[in-house]
Amino acid sequence: MMTPLLETPADYAAVERLTFAAFETMELPGRTRTDEHYLAHIMRGAAAFVPELDFVGEIVIDGDSLNPCGEIVANIMYTKSKIVRPDGGEIETLTFGPVSVKPELHNRGLGAEIIHHSLDRARELGYGAVIIVGHPRYYPRFGFKPAGGYNLTMPDGAAFDAFMALELAPGYLGADGGEWYEDKVFEIGQAAFDTWNKTFQASLLSRQRMSLIKDWNPKQTALKEAIARSDRQAVTL
Repeated sequence: MMTPLLETPADYAAVERLTFAAFETMELPGRTRTDEHYLAHIMRGAAAFVPELDFVGEIVIDGDSLNPCGEIVANIMYTKSKIVRPDGGEIETLTFGPVSVKPELHNRGLGAEIIHHSLDRARELGYGAVIIVGHPRYYPRFGFKPAGGYNLTMPDGAAFDAFMALELAPGYLGADGGEWYEDKVFEIGQAAFDTWNKTFQASLLSRQRMSLIKDWNPKQTALKEAIARSDRQAVTL
């Protein structure tokens, strides 16, 4: 069983590794690199970041050797965004992402659980709406609708199926429409990403090596070598 908890500084590195694993093999339109783990890293320092909605999902019971109790297996992060009305007025909105789930635990409802939990908390905190760009066949189950139905567009005037909105307070978005802007933290510079990611990948490789050493069983290794020697001898007989 998973329990959503607020992220703490002690969770940061684990969340970034989880985010990388969750997005590493994901195929997305126009994708040129995996940078969501870096986004998670820099998002915490952005003025638009909402720490009260930064949740991790931890295994608390029914853990096993692959998913031990205390392991972080899901994460969701929120930032503030805004709608600029045609008359120049602005209203505050939220957006979430990255949303990460351990790949081995996909299709078990963990992503839905942490999304529902965070949306309920956002309502409690008094936020009026959440706007995202996400999978148009997945997010409607949470109440998201095409943002174009609220006369909203992206800054370039586009409104497409993946551009969706959810009113947390009925009537909050109204019908005046406008352009939606996410925070500039999403504008990731290539040079800064490359420098940070180089260190991240080295750390990840080091952890993988340490895991192999920890799991190494000399008896099993000796047995495998003995079997291999026997097989070679059998070939020569």
